Amino acid sequence: MKHQPQQKDSKTNANSKFTRNRGSKESIPPSAGKIKKKIRDTQRTISKKDLPADVLTEAKRRLRVLEFDLGEKIIDDHERDNATKYHKVKHFERKKVERKLKQAKKAFQEASKKSDATPDIIAQHDEKVKDMEIKLLYTTHYPKTVPYISLFPQENENDAKSLARKTKLLNEIKQAVADDDTDLIKLQKRYRDAYKEKLIERKIIQPIAPVDIEEMQVDKKEDNDSSSDGDDNQDDFFEKA
Repeated sequence: MKHQPQQKDSKTNANSKFTRNRGSKESIPPSAGKIKKKIRDTQRTISKKDLPADVLTEAKRRLRVLEFDLGEKIIDDHERDNATKYHKVKHFERKKVERKLKQAKKAFQEASKKSDATPDIIAQHDEKVKDMEIKLLYTTHYPKTVPYISLFPQENENDAKSLARKTKLLNEIKQAVADDDTDLIKLQKRYRDAYKEKLIERKIIQPIAPVDIEEMQVDKKEDNDSSSDGDDNQDDFFEKA
Protein backbone atom coordinates (compact mmCIF):
# COMPACT_ATOMS: atom_id res chain seq x y z
CA MET A 1 0.00 0.00 0.00
CA LYS A 2 1.39 3.26 -1.11
CA HIS A 3 1.43 6.16 1.26
CA GLN A 4 0.01 9.34 -0.15
CA PRO A 5 2.36 12.30 0.25
CA GLN A 6 1.18 14.62 2.95
CA GLN A 7 -0.26 17.90 1.74
CA LYS A 8 1.45 20.85 3.31
CA ASP A 9 -0.78 23.46 4.80
CA SER A 10 -0.23 26.42 2.49
CA LYS A 11 -1.75 28.77 5.02
CA THR A 12 0.64 27.60 7.72
CA ASN A 13 3.58 27.95 5.36
CA ALA A 14 2.48 31.40 4.36
CA ASN A 15 2.19 32.44 7.99
CA SER A 16 5.62 30.99 8.78
CA LYS A 17 7.14 32.81 5.83
CA PHE A 18 5.46 36.02 6.91
CA THR A 19 6.80 35.63 10.44
CA ARG A 20 10.35 35.04 9.22
CA ASN A 21 10.27 37.94 6.80
CA ARG A 22 8.75 40.25 9.35
CA GLY A 23 11.34 39.34 11.95
CA SER A 24 14.23 39.84 9.56
CA LYS A 25 12.90 43.19 8.38
CA GLU A 26 12.53 44.53 11.91
CA SER A 27 16.11 43.51 12.69
CA ILE A 28 17.47 45.62 9.83
CA PRO A 29 18.61 49.05 11.10
CA PRO A 30 17.13 52.12 9.39
CA SER A 31 18.98 53.25 6.29
CA ALA A 32 20.60 56.67 6.03
CA GLY A 33 17.79 57.65 3.68
CA LYS A 34 15.12 56.83 6.25
CA ILE A 35 16.95 58.70 8.99
CA LYS A 36 17.32 61.76 6.72
CA LYS A 37 13.59 61.64 6.02
CA LYS A 38 12.83 61.61 9.75
CA ILE A 39 15.23 64.54 10.24
CA ARG A 40 13.38 66.56 7.56
CA ASP A 41 10.03 65.72 9.15
CA THR A 42 11.30 66.76 12.58
CA GLN A 43 12.77 69.99 11.22
CA ARG A 44 9.40 70.84 9.67
CA THR A 45 7.76 70.27 13.03
CA ILE A 46 10.26 72.58 14.75
CA SER A 47 9.68 75.31 12.15
CA LYS A 48 5.96 75.48 12.87
CA LYS A 49 4.70 78.62 14.59
CA ASP A 50 2.95 78.66 17.97
CA LEU A 51 4.22 75.19 18.82
CA PRO A 52 3.67 74.24 22.50
CA ALA A 53 6.88 74.50 24.51
CA ASP A 54 6.90 70.84 25.52
CA VAL A 55 6.36 69.69 21.93
CA LEU A 56 9.14 71.97 20.70
CA THR A 57 11.54 70.73 23.37
CA GLU A 58 10.77 67.11 22.55
CA ALA A 59 11.18 67.74 18.81
CA LYS A 60 14.58 69.38 19.32
CA ARG A 61 15.72 66.52 21.50
CA ARG A 62 14.53 64.02 18.91
CA LEU A 63 16.37 65.94 16.18
CA ARG A 64 19.64 65.63 18.09
CA VAL A 65 19.09 61.88 18.47
CA LEU A 66 18.35 61.47 14.76
CA GLU A 67 21.38 63.53 13.73
CA PHE A 68 23.55 61.39 16.00
CA ASP A 69 22.08 58.23 14.48
CA LEU A 70 22.70 59.56 10.97
CA GLY A 71 26.35 60.25 11.75
CA GLU A 72 26.80 56.75 13.17
CA LYS A 73 25.03 55.21 10.17
CA ILE A 74 27.23 57.08 7.67
CA ILE A 75 30.35 55.90 9.51
CA ASP A 76 29.02 52.33 9.71
CA ASP A 77 28.36 52.32 5.96
CA HIS A 78 31.86 53.65 5.28
CA GLU A 79 33.40 50.95 7.46
CA ARG A 80 31.36 48.27 5.72
CA ASP A 81 32.43 49.54 2.30
CA ASN A 82 36.09 49.41 3.33
CA ALA A 83 35.66 45.93 4.81
CA THR A 84 34.25 44.71 1.50
CA LYS A 85 36.82 46.54 -0.61
CA TYR A 86 39.87 45.21 1.22
CA HIS A 87 38.53 41.79 2.21
CA LYS A 88 40.57 39.79 -0.31
CA VAL A 89 43.92 41.46 0.26
CA LYS A 90 43.50 41.30 4.04
CA HIS A 91 42.56 37.62 3.83
CA PHE A 92 45.61 36.86 1.68
CA GLU A 93 47.97 38.78 3.95
CA ARG A 94 46.48 37.25 7.10
CA LYS A 95 47.19 33.77 5.74
CA LYS A 96 50.71 34.79 4.81
CA VAL A 97 51.40 36.27 8.25
CA GLU A 98 49.96 33.18 9.95
CA ARG A 99 52.44 31.01 8.05
CA LYS A 100 55.32 33.32 8.95
CA LEU A 101 54.21 33.36 12.60
CA LYS A 102 54.11 29.58 12.69
CA GLN A 103 57.61 29.42 11.22
CA ALA A 104 58.89 32.03 13.69
CA LYS A 105 57.48 30.13 16.67
CA LYS A 106 59.04 26.90 15.45
CA ALA A 107 62.42 28.58 14.97
CA PHE A 108 62.19 30.10 18.46
CA GLN A 109 61.41 26.74 20.05
CA GLU A 110 64.27 25.04 18.21
CA ALA A 111 66.72 27.79 19.16
CA SER A 112 65.64 27.59 22.80
CA LYS A 113 66.47 23.87 22.88
CA LYS A 114 69.99 24.28 21.49
CA SER A 115 72.68 24.27 24.14
CA ASP A 116 74.93 26.54 22.10
CA ALA A 117 72.24 29.16 21.42
CA THR A 118 73.25 32.52 22.84
CA PRO A 119 70.77 34.79 24.64
CA ASP A 120 71.05 37.25 21.75
CA ILE A 121 70.02 34.63 19.20
CA ILE A 122 67.08 33.51 21.32
CA ALA A 123 66.05 37.14 21.81
CA GLN A 124 66.15 37.70 18.04
CA HIS A 125 63.82 34.74 17.46
CA ASP A 126 61.52 35.96 20.22
CA GLU A 127 61.41 39.42 18.64
CA LYS A 128 60.51 37.83 15.29
CA VAL A 129 57.57 36.05 16.91
CA LYS A 130 56.33 39.28 18.50
CA ASP A 131 56.75 41.13 15.20
CA MET A 132 54.58 38.56 13.40
CA GLU A 133 51.97 38.72 16.17
CA ILE A 134 51.72 42.49 15.72
CA LYS A 135 51.41 42.07 11.95
CA LEU A 136 48.68 39.48 12.43
CA LEU A 137 46.72 42.00 14.50
CA TYR A 138 47.36 44.50 11.71
CA THR A 139 45.54 42.25 9.22
CA THR A 140 42.70 41.23 11.54
CA HIS A 141 42.00 44.47 13.45
CA TYR A 142 42.96 47.17 10.96
CA PRO A 143 40.87 50.34 11.54
CA LYS A 144 37.93 50.16 9.14
CA THR A 145 37.63 53.91 8.64
CA VAL A 146 40.93 54.25 6.76
CA PRO A 147 42.19 52.65 3.51
CA TYR A 148 44.13 49.44 4.06
CA ILE A 149 47.89 49.72 3.52
CA SER A 150 49.33 46.41 2.36
CA LEU A 151 52.03 44.74 4.44
CA PHE A 152 53.45 43.14 1.30
CA PRO A 153 52.79 45.57 -1.57
CA GLN A 154 53.52 44.30 -5.06
CA GLU A 155 53.65 47.84 -6.41
CA ASN A 156 55.12 51.06 -5.03
CA GLU A 157 56.61 49.20 -2.08
CA ASN A 158 58.94 52.13 -1.40
CA ASP A 159 56.17 54.74 -1.44
CA ALA A 160 57.16 57.04 1.43
CA LYS A 161 53.63 58.06 2.39
CA SER A 162 52.26 54.50 2.53
CA LEU A 163 55.35 53.25 4.34
CA ALA A 164 55.04 55.99 6.96
CA ARG A 165 51.34 55.25 7.56
CA LYS A 166 51.99 51.52 7.82
CA THR A 167 54.88 52.00 10.24
CA LYS A 168 52.81 54.42 12.33
CA LEU A 169 49.94 51.96 12.67
CA LEU A 170 52.22 49.03 13.46
CA ASN A 171 53.79 51.09 16.25
CA GLU A 172 50.33 52.07 17.51
CA ILE A 173 49.28 48.41 17.60
CA LYS A 174 52.46 47.51 19.46
CA GLN A 175 51.77 50.26 22.01
CA ALA A 176 48.13 49.18 22.34
CA VAL A 177 49.21 45.63 23.14
CA ALA A 178 51.67 46.98 25.71
CA ASP A 179 48.76 48.92 27.25
CA ASP A 180 46.65 45.72 27.46
CA ASP A 181 44.38 46.80 24.61
CA THR A 182 45.00 43.41 23.00
CA ASP A 183 41.75 43.39 21.02
CA LEU A 184 42.50 46.96 19.81
CA ILE A 185 39.04 48.23 20.76
CA LYS A 186 40.42 51.55 22.03
CA LEU A 187 42.64 51.96 18.98
CA GLN A 188 39.77 51.33 16.56
CA LYS A 189 37.53 53.73 18.48
CA ARG A 190 40.21 56.41 18.27
CA TYR A 191 40.34 56.06 14.49
CA ARG A 192 36.55 56.05 14.25
CA ASP A 193 36.33 59.23 16.34
CA ALA A 194 38.99 60.87 14.17
CA TYR A 195 37.01 60.02 11.03
CA LYS A 196 33.87 61.42 12.65
CA GLU A 197 35.66 64.71 13.33
CA LYS A 198 36.65 64.91 9.66
CA LEU A 199 33.02 64.43 8.62
CA ILE A 200 31.98 67.19 11.01
CA GLU A 201 34.65 69.53 9.61
CA ARG A 202 33.37 68.83 6.09
CA LYS A 203 29.80 69.48 7.31
CA ILE A 204 28.71 66.02 6.18
CA ILE A 205 27.33 65.31 9.65
CA GLN A 206 26.36 67.60 12.49
CA PRO A 207 28.31 68.12 15.72
CA ILE A 208 25.87 66.71 18.21
CA ALA A 209 25.24 68.30 21.59
CA PRO A 210 25.26 65.84 24.50
CA VAL A 211 22.10 63.73 24.62
CA ASP A 212 21.12 61.49 27.48
CA ILE A 213 22.17 57.95 26.55
CA GLU A 214 18.99 56.36 27.92
CA GLU A 215 16.85 58.77 25.92
CA MET A 216 18.79 57.90 22.77
CA GLN A 217 18.27 54.19 23.38
CA VAL A 218 14.54 54.66 23.92
CA ASP A 219 14.22 56.66 20.72
CA LYS A 220 16.18 54.04 18.76
CA LYS A 221 13.81 51.33 20.00
CA GLU A 222 10.78 53.43 19.02
CA ASP A 223 12.27 54.04 15.57
CA ASN A 224 12.92 50.33 15.03
CA ASP A 225 9.40 49.41 16.17
CA SER A 226 7.79 51.90 13.78
CA SER A 227 10.25 51.84 10.88
CA SER A 228 8.09 49.52 8.79
CA ASP A 229 4.87 51.51 9.32
CA GLY A 230 5.40 54.97 7.86
CA ASP A 231 8.39 54.75 5.53
CA ASP A 232 8.30 54.34 1.77
CA ASN A 233 9.80 51.20 0.23
CA GLN A 234 11.94 53.31 -2.05
CA ASP A 235 13.93 54.49 0.98
CA ASP A 236 15.24 50.97 1.55
CA PHE A 237 18.40 51.61 -0.43
CA PHE A 238 21.41 53.18 1.30
CA GLU A 239 22.07 56.77 0.35
CA LYS A 240 25.58 58.14 0.23
CA ALA A 241 26.09 61.39 2.11
